[in-house]
Amino acid sequence: MRKIWTILSLHLKEFFKSPGTLVLMFVMPALFSWIFGGISVNSEQTKPVVNVVSGDSPVHTEILHLLKQDEHYSWKKVTRKQAEKNVSAQDVVAAVVLPNDISQRITEKKPIFDIILQRKTENYLALSSHIEGTAGVILRSYQVASARDEGAFSEVLETIAANKGVTVEKQIIQKDTNDSVVINLMFVGFAIMFMMFGLSGAASAILDERIGGTWGRLIVSPANKLQISLGYLLAYFLMGWIQFAVLMAAMNIMFETTWGRLSYFIPFASLVILCVVGFGLMIAGLVKTKQQASAISAVLIVSTCMLGGVYWPIDVVPEIMQKIALGVPQTWAMSGFKEIISGSLHTGTLLKDTTALLGFSALFFFIGLKGMKFE
Repeated sequence: MRKIWTILSLHLKEFFKSPGTLVLMFVMPALFSWIFGGISVNSEQTKPVVNVVSGDSPVHTEILHLLKQDEHYSWKKVTRKQAEKNVSAQDVVAAVVLPNDISQRITEKKPIFDIILQRKTENYLALSSHIEGTAGVILRSYQVASARDEGAFSEVLETIAANKGVTVEKQIIQKDTNDSVVINLMFVGFAIMFMMFGLSGAASAILDERIGGTWGRLIVSPANKLQISLGYLLAYFLMGWIQFAVLMAAMNIMFETTWGRLSYFIPFASLVILCVVGFGLMIAGLVKTKQQASAISAVLIVSTCMLGGVYWPIDVVPEIMQKIALGVPQTWAMSGFKEIISGSLHTGTLLKDTTALLGFSALFFFIGLKGMKFE
């Protein structure tokens, strides 16, 4: 054990002596997370604003309630003059004008809403479907209420606006991923990506040690092959945990993030770090120079992180890409962290993610150790 600890401590000392490695493993992920995390947090706090020009009639009041059911926007009631001014200054996405003659417009088959718009932005394109859906609800409500008394129209709209939608009373398999969970997953994703860069670079140092003679001196030392291998692997594992823990603590201080139950988070994070160590060892075992290791690592890490849902949710890519993504470890790592951070903790999903990561780790270590020549 003393020999393993000696090898481990030597590598950790060398690790902390390298300013470039420290920047890559601590400064860069913290900076990326702070920039993109700050953008995401601010975007959630400041919702796109939509002005509504309406009267105080019961029908207008209920239509406003229907529009406000889309909580992705901030709906503000203003006068038409103010709405035109805000749209002109691009302070709002658009302005929705509720005409006084809604019943007449429906009868004459004219548009129910008037929209004041300067240009069709992405926010408006997302908003337009909600406005069209609301107009459809109003039209059908009027058709239902037209055969009844005059006040039936507003009563039907009130009933629809008060409806909370569908309630599912079955067991929750996976909780809805709210915005804070998405942001926390982004932090974890950056940590994984830069950890892969840092540990791949650290593991590829074995190639320099072979050329410099350090590897040969270790082989002829009293330490056996198992002790040498464990010393290296434990050093890289601790490097990964130090980086991961520092980044998680920094993000918790800056953004008050939560990581779910630590009894699940810590073991799963350890497995992910072990898999990353295996990846770095595999690269070191497959190439002959550190330059080759750096080039191959950069291509593999960036491409697999893009594919595995580190940069964006895997759900937004085409189905064929989702199937291909099952062939990279980042997909399973992000899936497991999503279960833990969201609090779902679905046993079947976590077991599947854990098994997949164990399989990738075993494969990486097998290739890496086989390519590491003890000579």
